[in-house]
Amino acid sequence: MQLQFRDILKVFQVSEKTIQNWIDKKQMPYVLANEQYRFNYIHLLEWALENNIKLNPEMLNLSEVEFEGHILSNALKRGDVHYDIAGNNREEVLKAVVGVLPLSQEMDRNHLFEMLWARESVASTAVGNGIAIPHVRNPIVLHIDQPVVTVCFLKSPIDFKALDRKPVFILFTVLSPSVKMHLAILARLAFCLQDPKLLDYLHHRAPREEVLADFFVLESKLDVYKNGNGRGKRKS
Repeated sequence: MQLQFRDILKVFQVSEKTIQNWIDKKQMPYVLANEQYRFNYIHLLEWALENNIKLNPEMLNLSEVEFEGHILSNALKRGDVHYDIAGNNREEVLKAVVGVLPLSQEMDRNHLFEMLWARESVASTAVGNGIAIPHVRNPIVLHIDQPVVTVCFLKSPIDFKALDRKPVFILFTVLSPSVKMHLAILARLAFCLQDPKLLDYLHHRAPREEVLADFFVLESKLDVYKNGNGRGKRKS
């Protein structure tokens, strides 16, 4: 999905001067087409997470017109939470993560790993705060009926070449049946990962039930905000 400058002003709710400053000083990703700025939706979410840029619920409206309900929470239940994933480097960790993904026997795990590793070799998928979201440049769209999101806590922190230089010990992997669904889930995941309480749960390797419950609560409040029935903000 390609966004224009006016879209960026709306979803971030900041001035043109601020956007230009982000482009000049914070390496906000863009391309020039006919002397106009264009922004890639996925690259923009990555950049916002890496730079602790606040995301507003308006971002959801760009990615999910027909999706309602707990699409992220349900995808997390399908993928589940996994602990003590072993590996001494990024390559070994990604192989281990692919090994726990709930894929059918017909799916080629080696091919999926090769796609993830090719992406990781070009640029790190770490988004800061000890978290990485392995994915390819184009969304991972597979022949599955429902989206799947796995949470993997690593046995030992690994250097993922993160911008904040913090080692990674939590990986989220998103598998989707469509590009639109992938974008919707990625947007919701980006919003949730800005929540201090959730980050505290993750940093303390909370039990599976607590992790899933907190995502469910956050997504519920996000839907309330998105539908205009509240502010979507919870108490700490």
